[in-house]
Amino acid sequence: MLIDFDQNTLANMTAALEYACKRIPADRDTPAVRKQIADELIASAKAGRRTYVDFQDAGMKALAEIMRPRRSKWFAWLPRRPAFLR
Repeated sequence: MLIDFDQNTLANMTAALEYACKRIPADRDTPAVRKQIADELIASAKAGRRTYVDFQDAGMKALAEIMRPRRSKWFAWLPRRPAFLR
C-alpha cells in the first residue's frame, strides 16, 4: 500500500503524521487515534494531495474530528421535533 508512493511523499506523510500526533492530548493518545490520522494521510495521498501542507491539513482535520466532543446520549430519549416545527 505505501510502496505505491515515492520517497518525497512518504517523507511528507511521516513529517505530517508526527506533527499531528504531537498535538494529541496525552489522555487520548492511543494507537487507534494515530491509525485514524494515518489513514486520512493515506487517503489524501491516494487523492493526489501529496504536499506536506496537504498532509498537515488532512492530519489536523482528522485530529479535530477525533477530538470533537460527541453528542450526549442523555438526551436521546427525547422525541424528535416534528418537521413542521423545525
